[in-house]
Amino acid sequence: MSKRKLPRGGGTQVALSPELAIAAIGLFSLYSDGESGEVETEALGEMLSAIDLYEDYSEDDFAALGTEIGTLINEEGIEAVVTQALATARDEGIQEAAFIVAVVVIASDGEVPEEEQEFIDSLYQALGISEDRANEMIDELFSSDEDEDEEEEEE
Repeated sequence: MSKRKLPRGGGTQVALSPELAIAAIGLFSLYSDGESGEVETEALGEMLSAIDLYEDYSEDDFAALGTEIGTLINEEGIEAVVTQALATARDEGIQEAAFIVAVVVIASDGEVPEEEQEFIDSLYQALGISEDRANEMIDELFSSDEDEDEEEEEE
């Protein structure tokens, strides 16, 4: 799959629930460097299952969610789905959750090359998150990992 960039807007309007919006943004982030791996796919599943919106979801529900996103992409096009996912995230006040899911998925393989950093930068802007807030969230996400690593090394 080719490297993904966020759409610039426009296109048809696809109605998305908050659950579909976050999952679509997370799925889109899987391919931000043009490919997805098992580590990123597992990270997406773990992140979604940790969000309250998905607390009652079974494995079948998650599979149906993925199928629904795939169907929407096939019917409406990826740009329309991503544009609406971004709008839904902003409208529902879940943009920070969507951003965190995307960042964790992207960073889960231990590498954030320039193309993925560009995706992260365009994502926080598209979600209406300030650069300062985006950096703060990223620092919060990964500083605890570094603290845990340091504690393990000291023991």
